[in-house]
Amino acid sequence: MANKVKIYIDGKEILATEGANLLHEARLNGFNIPGLCYHHKISPTGACRLCLVKIEGQRGMVASCSVKVAEGMKITAFDQELEDTRRFLLDYLLSEQNIDYDYTYHDELRDLMLQYNLEKPESRLFKPVQPNVEFKVDDSSPVLTYDPSKCIKCFRCIKACDEVQGKNVLSFYERGLNSYIVAGTGIWAESECDGCGECVQLCPTGAIVEKPNRNEINLERIEKKVRTTCPYCGVGCQIELLVQNGKIVRSNGVEGVLPNDGRLCVKGRFGYEFVHSPERLTTPLIRKNGKFVEASWDEALNLIAHKFNSIKEQYGPDSLAGYASAKCTNEDNYIFQKFIRTVFGTNNIDYCTRLCHASTVTAMLKSIGDGAASNSIEDFETTDCLIVTGNNIIETHPITATYVKRGAARGMKIIVIDPKWTPLVNYSTLWLQPRLGTDVALLNGMVREVIVNNWIDHDFIENRVEGGMQTFLELKSLVDKYTPEYTEKITGVPAEKIKEAARIYGTAKTAMVATGMGMSQQVTGTHNVFSLLNLILVTGKIGKERCGIDPPRGQNNVQGATDVGCHPAMYPGYIPVANDDNRRHVAQIWGVPFESLSEKPGLTTVEIVQAANQGKIKGLYIMGENPMISDPNLNHTEQALKSLEFLVVQDIFLTETAQLAHVVLPAASWAEKNGTFVNSDRRVLRVRKAIDSPGEARDDWRIIHELAARMGKPMPDYSDEAEIFDELAKVTPIMAGISHSRLENHGIQWPCPSPDHPGTSTLYLDKFNTPSGKAKLFPVEHVDQSERATPEFPFILNSGRILYHYHTGTMSRKNKALTEFINHPYVIMHPNDAQKLGIKQGGIVKLTSKRGTLQTQVRIADEVLEGELFMPWHFSEAQVNRLTRDELDPYSRIAPFKISAVKIELLG
Repeated sequence: MANKVKIYIDGKEILATEGANLLHEARLNGFNIPGLCYHHKISPTGACRLCLVKIEGQRGMVASCSVKVAEGMKITAFDQELEDTRRFLLDYLLSEQNIDYDYTYHDELRDLMLQYNLEKPESRLFKPVQPNVEFKVDDSSPVLTYDPSKCIKCFRCIKACDEVQGKNVLSFYERGLNSYIVAGTGIWAESECDGCGECVQLCPTGAIVEKPNRNEINLERIEKKVRTTCPYCGVGCQIELLVQNGKIVRSNGVEGVLPNDGRLCVKGRFGYEFVHSPERLTTPLIRKNGKFVEASWDEALNLIAHKFNSIKEQYGPDSLAGYASAKCTNEDNYIFQKFIRTVFGTNNIDYCTRLCHASTVTAMLKSIGDGAASNSIEDFETTDCLIVTGNNIIETHPITATYVKRGAARGMKIIVIDPKWTPLVNYSTLWLQPRLGTDVALLNGMVREVIVNNWIDHDFIENRVEGGMQTFLELKSLVDKYTPEYTEKITGVPAEKIKEAARIYGTAKTAMVATGMGMSQQVTGTHNVFSLLNLILVTGKIGKERCGIDPPRGQNNVQGATDVGCHPAMYPGYIPVANDDNRRHVAQIWGVPFESLSEKPGLTTVEIVQAANQGKIKGLYIMGENPMISDPNLNHTEQALKSLEFLVVQDIFLTETAQLAHVVLPAASWAEKNGTFVNSDRRVLRVRKAIDSPGEARDDWRIIHELAARMGKPMPDYSDEAEIFDELAKVTPIMAGISHSRLENHGIQWPCPSPDHPGTSTLYLDKFNTPSGKAKLFPVEHVDQSERATPEFPFILNSGRILYHYHTGTMSRKNKALTEFINHPYVIMHPNDAQKLGIKQGGIVKLTSKRGTLQTQVRIADEVLEGELFMPWHFSEAQVNRLTRDELDPYSRIAPFKISAVKIELLG
């Protein structure tokens, strides 16, 4: 921790951080020294000179933004000479600017103009100066506008793009008074700008502003500003929503608060429009004579209660099931899983994490005792080495990626392991491109290299691994055959690259691993992660600061939904349902008979669908999930959902799944409710209501609570979400010390066992969360995938997410700002394959697997290997999961979304 030293500003003694920026420290201590070019997130520029101060022992005036704090400094921040100089400099700066103001943005230059009484032309010394070039407004971007006439050349936008976001898209063109900002080679829409808006947030003058709602927003008419948590990926960015006339008109990043410190991606900044979509559900719908008709809440809830009770009475509790939601709050999900267990009387509850991370969680639970990230998101910047495997982190977790890119800039070694090119390759030290489905072989080859070169941690293996050197020798024996040359034959990765990757990771002082769905969504998914953990454990790179394994969560509350018990075999806090003591403890808190809680583990997501097809599941309650896009083998899923006696879908839109329901219930969106999410680094974060729900839409937990009463199993009368969380904390040991009040200003990372505990930033520093307190090695062999390319189906299809859309597209595709970037499906094909088949860029093709078919457009790029294809799965008009299979990993029950044999035919 940095030393504190005494300095003196205008005669006042203050404690400041040694070596810190003087302007920043002065402002922190109440000395609001003017300045336009400085921002705490970027390096100082000293361009505007408005932050001039006097420092005893130094001649003249100096820019405080360019000075570092040192012991005993005596600074004059305000006197007449300084203020006169600042007014003069500001007056000159204004002479070069277009100072028109329309109240749609915060203008720091205007604030100073008013502060120094320079708003009237007669109060200024300098007359307006015109540049020699005609400035043109660049309005080509889907999300922002640049007006060069308002630019003060402060460098904040350029440095925001480069130093904060790591993109380096912006630069100056021309010189002096004629200079202006350009994106890429000159036109914003044709540049690599992805619309994150960091430049907008840091621009001090309104030269760069948001386009959405520009014609209606007026900062003087903003009714309220509400801090909440972003509803998209699992980073958990803190955002401030501006509300005008009951509508969200802007989203800003919250500065100075983790995990994002003001940074946002394009979805976090511009992806809020869906809450105001005219397609929102506003009233309950009941299917009558094959068509939906509007109904009252009483009619809908009474019908649901009657139908579910009848099914339960006729077929038993296990004929019912529920899908929870990674998009809903912890409080919603906690009440939902409690409903399934106490009202339905079954453990048949799961949600989409089964389709994304189940194998990761399964392997991590068995090996190290927890399925969550072991490190904090900010550690991605400071570790010495980072392996990113099966995770397109720049597109799927853009703010976590900002830490990664900043780490790369300071010399962090990055190893990318992915069959498909991702943008992180541009920042990496090494890219390994294995054939799809060969991860175990590649990792076993790296483990062998680590062992052969003695880059292992003997002390760690002996003291922190179960069985010590004996189990290590078992692993050593298994991987012995995976020589670099043997591994190259299986994976296609050159032997020298395998050696180099092992050396970089094995010799790094600290190292972390980010793993994603490319690793987990396979029938060998659990074994993939076991192999990864074996590499981590033999090198001792876990249980230490800046060392560990971190699976970034794809949706906003994937972590939290599992934490609070939306799992067929676990109560909240990962407590097994089959244990009698656990059931007694939970039953006591819930106030239900011990015997009423089933000890039988329930069915997983895909198993529920399979059981429905078999006639075993008769009734299904889905909250906020859309399996008709996200489930594998969609033809099979569609058949299953249609075969149900009764299907209830609770959502904000009439999704593809809701269209098959017997009753549809309108729910509140994230912006219309209070509660909490848990992000990827176990950080519990507040969600706050900003606007009212449309029509008759209700909070998810309130709908469930009312339905429980109508089914004859009433729950306690919770006054609000904070009270629900208090009960949740009693049931969930890892969150026992957390409450809404403790989360008011910042998130807390679990485990947090008591109210005075600060939370845990790094796991396993003392012991692993296993029965023995030690980690466990699981040596596993590479096995060929059960589905392979054949003469009939010669290509292997991969699938995944892209930056501009989210999960099933239900939310993101209701945003004009996002759909203007891309709004159509496509498949990526290697140029050599396209040439062989005579397929041109943009050609329309039909993809066919043993399970289904679809049509889409071709994008030709060498991002994939020959014989492999990649397709995003956000687009309902080309449902990738019509092609995927519902075969399951035997350990985690996850389906192999990543490896589907297909054929491709040119249509036009």
